[in-house]
Amino acid sequence: MCGIVGIRSKNKHGFVNFDNLDLAVNSLIHRGPDNQSGKQYTNVALGHTRLAVIDTDDAANQPFEDDRYSLVFNGEVYNFKDIRRSMLEKGTVFLTKSDTEVLFKLLIEKREKALDDINGCFAFAFYDRLDDYLLIARDRLGIKPLFIYEDENQMIFSSELKSLLQLEIDRSLNLDGLANYFRLTYFNEDRTLFKHIKKLLPGCFYEFVGEKVPRLKQYYDLVPDQKFEGNYEYAKFELRNRLNNSIKRRLVSDVPLGTFLSGGIDSTIVSALAKYQKHDLKTFSIGFEHEYFDETKYARIAAERIGSNHEEIMLGKKEFRENFEEFLDALDEPFGDSSSFAMYLLAKYAKRQVSVCLSGDGADELFGGYRKHYADHYIRTANKGKRRLIGLIGATAGLVPTSRSNSIGDKSRKIQKLKKGMEMTHDRRYYEWCTFISEKDKKGLLSFDSREGYDDFFDTSTIVTFDDFNDVLFSDQKMLLPNDMLKKVDLMSMASALEVRTPFLDHLVVDFVNTLPSEFKVNELGGKRILKDTFRNELPDEIVNRPKSGFEIPIEEWLGDILEDLFNEEMFSESFIKKQGLFQWNTIQKLKEVNLAKGGGDKIYLIWSLIVFQYWYKNNLAE
Repeated sequence: MCGIVGIRSKNKHGFVNFDNLDLAVNSLIHRGPDNQSGKQYTNVALGHTRLAVIDTDDAANQPFEDDRYSLVFNGEVYNFKDIRRSMLEKGTVFLTKSDTEVLFKLLIEKREKALDDINGCFAFAFYDRLDDYLLIARDRLGIKPLFIYEDENQMIFSSELKSLLQLEIDRSLNLDGLANYFRLTYFNEDRTLFKHIKKLLPGCFYEFVGEKVPRLKQYYDLVPDQKFEGNYEYAKFELRNRLNNSIKRRLVSDVPLGTFLSGGIDSTIVSALAKYQKHDLKTFSIGFEHEYFDETKYARIAAERIGSNHEEIMLGKKEFRENFEEFLDALDEPFGDSSSFAMYLLAKYAKRQVSVCLSGDGADELFGGYRKHYADHYIRTANKGKRRLIGLIGATAGLVPTSRSNSIGDKSRKIQKLKKGMEMTHDRRYYEWCTFISEKDKKGLLSFDSREGYDDFFDTSTIVTFDDFNDVLFSDQKMLLPNDMLKKVDLMSMASALEVRTPFLDHLVVDFVNTLPSEFKVNELGGKRILKDTFRNELPDEIVNRPKSGFEIPIEEWLGDILEDLFNEEMFSESFIKKQGLFQWNTIQKLKEVNLAKGGGDKIYLIWSLIVFQYWYKNNLAE
């Protein structure tokens, strides 16, 4: 994995200031500590920071170029050996053993059609200096990020948003995007905090040829054209085969490799299948001193079952206080998923021994593994009696304070959420369950009106009807997965120059799973039906039968200990808030009075997201 940055003039002989390219490149060094380089051409400049994983020789450094073509590439092409073998048979000469050169030669031969041949995670820019042809592209599922800035004179792209802020750009804020962030804790679709910066969507490429109008095109869609017509037993056989092959492709590495092992179903399957092929497998997990959030018991059971060399890191209030500011500094844009803190420390710890880790990310979105998936299925299939019962229980639960740090408060929160969900249409429920603060709280916080809301959320994000439960999964794969889950993993792992590979998100696995009927995935017993049944022999009973536990941290308790100090900082002063002009001061005052020790409920998301945003704003935008 690496970091890439580039600048292109929109006018053939137009002037673009390349002077700060080195600053943009240097801001990505954490993504690629092994080499940093940049090249300037007539009206294009390309920069790269390298984390050497495949063919660590300097000959594979980037920009990778010959006398006509140049390439900067972040990611991995997992089937590069197969492509290389095929090209060798046709007489292609290779000077390295890297996947970078394979991609380079494939793009010379096929240009954008090469995307159909690639199995991997990637964001790249390919430049033909003779034809003044620039192709930038992002992988099918959005595993690797790519931000794009445009104005009338130039187009700039980078692996991280903060890298773009090193250059001369318009920093006008996108207020609808900011409202979107506070509702979701992340920026959805192609939105960012800035009007002129967008994310290239997964499965898309952007093509520039001379002074022609650029072409933005989607080359991949994860919603299948056909449905699976086989039986359940054959589906299990095919799933095992495809996932095995996916893991085999992702074990190719010229540097030490391990896996994340949480003790959940997904990471246990990945680790078990990897152990079959890599006998000295290292596994890493993270635990919490807070018993309600700790899963290390299950991780140890899984590690003992598969026979891995297992290590774990335990987190408590002390580790939170010591690493909190460093964690905030690692965020390239405001990102309010609190579990990213745990991912940051897990990656930092694992990097001491390995440079690559496999993870179980993506399985929840493919197979219906979240609690909200089972809840949605329950509502869809509940009879009048069950609905009446949930209504009564929900009314009683409303008398219990909600909390995310204890069992009773958390159950109260979930039951109340289920009760409200029963009263909504499928699409409205999906939207509400994606958000973390209410419309009322959003309006109370922000000092401006925005068009962020239900109608805007579904403008372009999905074309599904939500009549079938699979539509919920497709929507999660389009929105939640690339913008939250994969964003978290990429950002937090690359902060420590650790490459994370996601076998469940091999597009050959995704393409197959998405054709399966929803009853293969979720039923009255819960989610991940076919995944559990296919790999039951690899899973200890304690893990198969354990209730679903989200990857969360005890933020009410941890944040409560330092909240007073944080709120006393300049970024929460009346003068700063009013000069900033984004928030209502009276709401900030009220948030300062929230006592997290008594349970913050969903208010904790608002407080956490606000702290993250203010810290980022103060360090990157405040004058």
